[in-house]
Amino acid sequence: MTIQFSDAAKAKQLREFFQQHGRIYIVVDATHDDVDVPDFLKGDPALRLVLNSRMPQPIYIRDDALTSDFSFSGQSHACHIPMTYIWAAYQPDGDLEQGLVWEDCVPETIRVVVNAARGLQEMPSSEPSLDTHTPVSSAEEKVTRKKVRHLRVVK
Repeated sequence: MTIQFSDAAKAKQLREFFQQHGRIYIVVDATHDDVDVPDFLKGDPALRLVLNSRMPQPIYIRDDALTSDFSFSGQSHACHIPMTYIWAAYQPDGDLEQGLVWEDCVPETIRVVVNAARGLQEMPSSEPSLDTHTPVSSAEEKVTRKKVRHLRVVK
């Protein structure tokens, strides 16, 4: 497997962000087959995973992927997440403006939801709003509520 320069740069930024804060969320596009997470989490374009420096298991943030044995509902699972599919990182209790988002890695489904939410926010209140909307997953809804547009874009 060849390592992409952009993935190596992302890994460096992610390592620095994690070292600086000690506890962060990463947002992963788990819709791809090479993202190894428990089956019940596969298919989520905005899967949030907690990285904590106090976790007993090692967390490896390599140039090509993040790997660790994460616990899900008390069950350990060896996870392998290619850097390409990590699209954001932020502090759980912090200001979202201090987070990171790699815009070129944001899944298209998330882009559509965020753009639609932005359009609704920009619509003047005097216009009648349409009551039709596309159903979104709870993960996409969470991303929209967390106002992804306030994350710092990393290029």
